[in-house]
Amino acid sequence: MAFATAVDVVAALGRSLTSAESAAVGNQLDQATDLVVGYLGATPNPVPGAVTRVVATMVAAVFDKPATNNSDYGANGYNVVREAMTVKVGVESATTSGPWLTNALKMRLSPYRVGAVTVFTVSSEFGS
Repeated sequence: MAFATAVDVVAALGRSLTSAESAAVGNQLDQATDLVVGYLGATPNPVPGAVTRVVATMVAAVFDKPATNNSDYGANGYNVVREAMTVKVGVESATTSGPWLTNALKMRLSPYRVGAVTVFTVSSEFGS
């Protein structure tokens, strides 16, 4: 089950969904949720509001993304004009058709991430 709804996406977009967006929103929400679960390492229950807003923001970004074509980017995935000016801007968001996690969104998710815990143990033979 997706962590956000079409209503959440509308709130993130600040406008109503187009008919094409309405048809795609369910699939995009599922994809965004899958990415968030993978990043968090667990499925939160209940889903915190911040996680819902991140998923909605991810889908809103897909719908707001300007159209690009292959001629806009060089073979290495960078904008050719910007690269010529020595400013390299990664284009994952421009080369994927689905949602993506930015560093800012990862920061918003960090309090809910399940991480590894280091446990130190001492053997009974230690120091013998």
